[in-house]
Amino acid sequence: MSETNKTTSRSRKANGQGHTYPFGKGYRTVIQDKGRTVTATGKTESQSKSRAKAKLKALPPTVGGLIPGAAQIQLGTFLVRWLTFEHKHRIAPTTYKRYIGLANMFIVPAIGHVTLGKLSKHHINQLMSQMAGAGQSARSQQQARALLSVAMNAAVEDDLVAFNPVANSRRIKVPKFQIEPLSETEVNKLLTESIGTVQHARLRVALLYGLRQGEALGLRWSDVDFKKQTLTVRFQMQKVDGVKQLVKLKTVSSRRTLPLDENTLIALQEHKRLISAERAVAGDEWTETDLVFPNSTGGFANSRWDHTLWSRSLEAAGIPKRRLHDARHTAATILFDRGMDIEVIRRFLGHSSVELTAKTYVHHSDRALRGTSEVLSSLGTHTTMSGN
Repeated sequence: MSETNKTTSRSRKANGQGHTYPFGKGYRTVIQDKGRTVTATGKTESQSKSRAKAKLKALPPTVGGLIPGAAQIQLGTFLVRWLTFEHKHRIAPTTYKRYIGLANMFIVPAIGHVTLGKLSKHHINQLMSQMAGAGQSARSQQQARALLSVAMNAAVEDDLVAFNPVANSRRIKVPKFQIEPLSETEVNKLLTESIGTVQHARLRVALLYGLRQGEALGLRWSDVDFKKQTLTVRFQMQKVDGVKQLVKLKTVSSRRTLPLDENTLIALQEHKRLISAERAVAGDEWTETDLVFPNSTGGFANSRWDHTLWSRSLEAAGIPKRRLHDARHTAATILFDRGMDIEVIRRFLGHSSVELTAKTYVHHSDRALRGTSEVLSSLGTHTTMSGN
């Protein structure tokens, strides 16, 4: 058999088979056939594959993949209903606010009139172009596309349509921002300069434990166990309809119990004493909320003021400006530099996947490159440095 025939044989065998991969607590199969993409999930690989093949087989050839009865449902009607009554309960309030805003301001006005059965990648590409023309950032375009993709996956699962047209639309590339974690020297200087102030404990949980801002501002004394020497991240502070409150964490993985080092325990004990002093000064104006990092009257701290205090701490220590979120990157990078396993760091930061931890949080470390010069120097002819 010639190489050409071998290639053709392999292609024909793979046609319509798709690929199956672990997804959640089961598996997902994706099959692309004649420009259409069908997805299905199952508890086992075989179940996922059989469901996907059944959907592919059920595609009506004359109606472009529409399930009977779905042709008259408009995207706008479906999207807003699904987002409001189903997806809202699975995401953070701030995420829902962002999504419903994208839906009402851009998606529905542009392509909301298109029926689910006729929605194509061309409509999605058109939406992206219109958003770009209106001055919307690549990030906003990416979020709108992601929202539509999740919504159409739900439509597939509900048998309203047989495939997700967003999968074949043009992807949006978002320029990566420059991440600048602090060096260990800068961390030590920042922590030393802040000893004795209310910022010291706040800086430690940010720089050494990588708590997100919302997690830190939502931390309560009941989450700190001085006897067991642990800190448990249970909630986060967010604004919901303009009111600050404690809300559930973004993912199940975000909830975590972290062992506290001795210096952080001492810092938290001193911080508790400083907060008690502030309570005494506030008197009747104080509202007891059990928050570790409250405002001057015991309530939720303002996130912007929290960032301002971070910037002032950097300036006082003579350290160049950084984003507060770079403190989280700093914690991950330090742990990786000190030899911690990437899975341990994932759990420590509360990530849902190792890939996110590796790609986003530890790529600034030089740990992987250490020793390369020694390896290279053992190869080739040994030479001596000239004095020229």
